[in-house]
Amino acid sequence: MAKVVKGDSATPVKQQLRLLLLEEIQAGSYKAGQKIPSERDLAMRYRASRASVREALGDLIAEGVLMRTGARGTFVAQPRAARPKPSGPHRQIGFWISDQIFHFVQSGYNLILTGVDEVARQRGFSVRFHAVNEQKRSIDLLFGERSDAALLSGNIVAGGVPRDVMDRLRDLGSPLAIVDTLLSSYDDAVDSVRIDYASGTRQAVEHLVRLGHREIGFVGFPGSQKYEGFWMALEEFGIPFLPRFVHFLDMPDLAPGILAGFQAANRMLAANRLPTAIVAINDQLAVGIVEALSIAGYKAPDDVSVVGFDDLGQGQIQMTTVRVDLAGVGRIAAETLLSRLDHPEMAPRRVIVPVELIRRASTTAPRTAATVSS
Repeated sequence: MAKVVKGDSATPVKQQLRLLLLEEIQAGSYKAGQKIPSERDLAMRYRASRASVREALGDLIAEGVLMRTGARGTFVAQPRAARPKPSGPHRQIGFWISDQIFHFVQSGYNLILTGVDEVARQRGFSVRFHAVNEQKRSIDLLFGERSDAALLSGNIVAGGVPRDVMDRLRDLGSPLAIVDTLLSSYDDAVDSVRIDYASGTRQAVEHLVRLGHREIGFVGFPGSQKYEGFWMALEEFGIPFLPRFVHFLDMPDLAPGILAGFQAANRMLAANRLPTAIVAINDQLAVGIVEALSIAGYKAPDDVSVVGFDDLGQGQIQMTTVRVDLAGVGRIAAETLLSRLDHPEMAPRRVIVPVELIRRASTTAPRTAATVSS
């Protein structure tokens, strides 16, 4: 029986598919010049979506393992003459993320990883993915004597990692870049790519205020750019900060995104009081909030308007969201790291990526709108 992808794995599905196909090619299941099954057949064989299969095939075509011939299909490429190996380290970039954060919003970080991988391949590098947890034994294995962490040309930390991992990455002495940190706890001694979430949260709050909302809730992390942007925007527009409508996520016990949003909305419902609008820190949370409200007999946006982040395109309702080009963020992060490899003497680089509020069907004026001056 063929192996199938694991939905609960920290490794992205398209990477699992790529490895499974490579294993079959190397084992001789598909020989040079042989046509491989269609996307539909592969999706059924590996129990994956056709979109993931298409991405995996695209990667193998870019690597020269497969070739596509017009309408005839996709074939295993003929082996090429061995090329000399590049000198120096293994020309690998490490992509590091907390497994809790990755599972919280996997689709968003997959897009960042895709952007990193795209630029890395163009420059002759490969990307090694690491989703790490808080357990010391697991961390020790990553950085032990047999580990290849010291051979990585450079490292990108996305979203955040345990402090011990961050310290050990610094100790390696290789270039390091951080991107899209959920919390502002890292220092500024390394290159960073930050999404302008403060501006995005302000845009979201302003949109809700212009619609007439004065009771606005928040679901997210304390100490984050989004939370700071939230309360500062409320202050700027003269809207009261209402603690009973602010629900913080607990990082050590973090549930998957939709479930976390569902639970946060249920806590609000249990208190027998709802805000007229909620800002959630990603679209998955927002979907969970909408689902919990619906089960309780409330409708978005008629009863509660909801705003998400990242434009991940999930859920039955068209979500008002703060859009950012996450694949573009990954490309910028990779370009920043590779520039550091070429110019190690440069001062730390700070890149801020702009965002845009996209107005859709999940927000509307409250039933009793307040008057808002222009």
